[in-house]
Amino acid sequence: MKAKLNAVHDDDLIALLKKLNILEKIKNGEVKCKFTKEIITLDNLHSIFPEEGTIKVVCDTPEAIKSLSEYINEKNL
Repeated sequence: MKAKLNAVHDDDLIALLKKLNILEKIKNGEVKCKFTKEIITLDNLHSIFPEEGTIKVVCDTPEAIKSLSEYINEKNL
């Protein structure tokens, strides 16, 4: 089974975050990683995905990336 992966170019990231209404929250330190609870910044943002009608974000720590991979496999995403 092939997985579908959507990607956003760095040049389009700010526009996407604005559209999702989370850019200002990230700039204000109000968004935390789903897995590590680390505060998300524009520099440590790794992934964005929908979950139960909300937007979740993942930081770029190895722990968070591993947890994201396990989560994707577990949920069959």
